[in-house]
Amino acid sequence: MSTDLNSSDSTPEARRLADSAERGMAIARRSFVFFGALFVAGCATSRATQLASSRLPAPEWPDIPEVGVGAPPGAVCLPPKVDPKTGEVQAPAVCYSNGPVPFARPRAAWAAAGDVPNIKDMDPMLPPKYITIHHDGMTPFWGVTDLDARSRLEWIRNGHRGKGWSDIGYHYIVDRSGNVWQGRDVTRWQGAHVKNRNENNIGVMCMGNFMLQRPSAAQIAGLNRTVAQLQRVYQIPTSSVKTHKEWPGAQTLCPGTQLQSKVLVLRKSGFKSSALA
Repeated sequence: MSTDLNSSDSTPEARRLADSAERGMAIARRSFVFFGALFVAGCATSRATQLASSRLPAPEWPDIPEVGVGAPPGAVCLPPKVDPKTGEVQAPAVCYSNGPVPFARPRAAWAAAGDVPNIKDMDPMLPPKYITIHHDGMTPFWGVTDLDARSRLEWIRNGHRGKGWSDIGYHYIVDRSGNVWQGRDVTRWQGAHVKNRNENNIGVMCMGNFMLQRPSAAQIAGLNRTVAQLQRVYQIPTSSVKTHKEWPGAQTLCPGTQLQSKVLVLRKSGFKSSALA
């Protein structure tokens, strides 16, 4: 017996099958409309919907630049950032520096293009034996953005050049957000940060005037991490990590009472850091 519902068979059994099929098709059509509405309304969570969602086009994130050739272990590049005002995704133009502190932002990230130090008047860096901690000692600094930090760095460098120095005098600078910036290249040039004590001496400065303000927690964490990294790379003992005011014959108020007290606490811990590069 044929089961083709389109046949001309008019037996009672054939008519019953045909009626049943038509009712089933009607129910299916109503179900499709109903569940289709649920999908549109966002109520359906079927496997098919999840698969479809996973195939939706993703935002086009810019590629993160590769770390430069010869970078030390742990060197990384800045991840892309989203501008909170425009929503634009911006990849960094440069990677972190390839020096002994790979998490420091290179001077190319803040120094004006083509503005290079006058190396004729700079002395080669001798093997580091000391680390000296400073503040910039200018007006209080409260900025937390990269633009704020870059502007402050240029202001400091211009001030140092106004004293007849060839470039900014510090090797590393920590801003209030805890970011670390490269000043002079510590692998090449001696700093200008402690009178008559610059040989073998790495200068690390925290932005701000800590006679008039307190350093931020992020800034202290960035300082701790930087000093710990330099100690590890150059095998510098904690006894050779000083503040500017602790150098005999070169004492000043630097790094200010509010930062000096923090350094004393860090020194007790040996500048231990869990965030070494």
